[in-house]
Amino acid sequence: MISPAIIDKIFDIAPIEEVVGEYVTLKRSGANYKGLCPFHDDKSPSMSVSPSKGIFKCFSCQQGGNVFQFIMEHEGLSYPLAIKFLADKYNILIEESQLDVSEMKEDAIAKEGVFACLEFAKNHFYERLNESQDGKVIYKPYLSERGINQQSIDKFYIGLSGTEKTHLLQEGLKNGYTALQLFDAGLVKKINEDQGVLESNLRDTFIERIVFPIYNVSGKVLGFGGRIIKTDTKAPKYLNSPETLVYEKRKELYGLSISKNEIRKADQVFLVEGYMDVVSLNQSGVENVVAASGTAFTEEQARLLKRFTHNITMLFDGDVAGVNASLKHIKTLLEADLNVKVALFPADEDPDSFIQKRGTSEFQNYVANRSQNFIELITELKLGEHKHDPIKKADTARIIAENIAAIPDPLKRAAFINETASMLEIPERILVDEVNRFKLDNRKVKDRETRRENAAGNLVPPDIVYASSFNEFDAPPALQKDSTNYQELQLLKTLMLHADKEFEEGVSVAQYIFKELDEDEIWPITQEYADMFLDAKNQLEEHKVLNELFFIRNHNSSKLAADVLSTKHQLSKGWEENYEKFIKTDEDNYKQLVVDNLNYVKLKHIDILMLENQEGLKTAESEEDIAIYQNVHANLQEVRKKITDQLGTVILK
Repeated sequence: MISPAIIDKIFDIAPIEEVVGEYVTLKRSGANYKGLCPFHDDKSPSMSVSPSKGIFKCFSCQQGGNVFQFIMEHEGLSYPLAIKFLADKYNILIEESQLDVSEMKEDAIAKEGVFACLEFAKNHFYERLNESQDGKVIYKPYLSERGINQQSIDKFYIGLSGTEKTHLLQEGLKNGYTALQLFDAGLVKKINEDQGVLESNLRDTFIERIVFPIYNVSGKVLGFGGRIIKTDTKAPKYLNSPETLVYEKRKELYGLSISKNEIRKADQVFLVEGYMDVVSLNQSGVENVVAASGTAFTEEQARLLKRFTHNITMLFDGDVAGVNASLKHIKTLLEADLNVKVALFPADEDPDSFIQKRGTSEFQNYVANRSQNFIELITELKLGEHKHDPIKKADTARIIAENIAAIPDPLKRAAFINETASMLEIPERILVDEVNRFKLDNRKVKDRETRRENAAGNLVPPDIVYASSFNEFDAPPALQKDSTNYQELQLLKTLMLHADKEFEEGVSVAQYIFKELDEDEIWPITQEYADMFLDAKNQLEEHKVLNELFFIRNHNSSKLAADVLSTKHQLSKGWEENYEKFIKTDEDNYKQLVVDNLNYVKLKHIDILMLENQEGLKTAESEEDIAIYQNVHANLQEVRKKITDQLGTVILK
């Protein structure tokens, strides 16, 4: 079990805005920060991060919690492993004995084993490049010829796989990793697919290749890309790790963990095709660069980039393959509401060779002068010298219209339609009709996909959303939602918000609530809330401080605390100054809220007792038993009436 002191230490030295800012570009908004939520396809910033409270909250998908909750959701880790993740990041020592495996989910344990294997492989490959004879004599000289220096080798942790077919397998087994772990990490593969994961049926995935580690945005190794340098072989030039428990190619971008801060600074990212392009440009001072890892550019990758910038320039070869790749990527990027430009290099050049031959300054000038928006690019590629050919012009307009239809922002669509109509000398209304036709077709395609998913039983129910935090108290909860768990939730929210405030002389709100619950011998029925109440009660009984900070840092209650303590909108300073006396908050009537919410919970428990009593009355056989049940019913009704009189609310039964 990880000690509370360690957890508190992490909370104190790992500011939530700093941790979240590693994954998302945050912009100041009053006392808080805002950014695009990484947990759904966020079109505009809907996630708020509060440094003062130490919580994040997305007001769209409803994800929220403390810094550990963020890491758990983003990295797919269990609570103990999220603690370890941040402890490692901030150089806080946690003894292995403190990690309780029983607290970890089975898949989290498996993922941790995969990550450990990948980290071992990264170090092994790196050492082999720098220390083996083959590395020193063949592969490092090759990298040097390609213009890659030792600093870049160290920065990107470039390595070398062995010449033997089972070299990494044997080394992994020697270092305590199992054949299954190495297989799950994608480091070895089966010789015979029909046989099991046995040492005799495995060989290394990467053999005689320069190896590029692929990291996620937080810097954890997910997989590898391997480049062969032999020319007398039918093997593919590049080979990438298979998808694993931790690696999904469509969600990752090579170089992003290294370049993300530079992307933020420049508010622009360069998208290139290969690993060498990323390393070479980075080494030359162009550091805001990434590459897709052995896959066509995807929606997930577009959304990932969008966290750091809205401006993307594709730098592709000017050959047929490069042109086709750029055209294929444009629509995906436009759908993500990114601002897209393309710079095509001469047919015999790529970004790597261009910057190596001509230098950084000429490279930057070339990109600045040759960058085009998609309308200019498509017009140049498809229309070329045939500007007056009506057939080619119509085909070009149709391709452009299809791309414009992908843009979610109506103002941007209108601007591009206007530019296209002007450039191609086509009536704007005709182009509008064509764009709308493509939009309708896209919608039909998505509808068909949705129907197929539903038919396959893959329909995902909508998220269950907690009611918003503060306005819920404006009306009696019983008049809004007539359920026991709802009333218990309202009482819990009241406790979170006001626990340490004075209810009466010498008695805090928390003390009063627990005294009332104990005296009436009731406790929340909803298990989730009952656990949170118990945690809070234990904290109080141990004479420790019980306030909103406790609920934020407590693992059981952090998500709910984020919901309760987060506000979507903030009052402007001017409004507060000019209209302060008209602004009413929970602070003005929290004592009444305590009483009312306790009474509503009591009512629900009385209703439960009355139902149980009625069931007993139905089966009672003796006159004595019937009289007892009737007496209990009368007493319960009397108590119920007293509570409803206090509330001033007529509740019909």
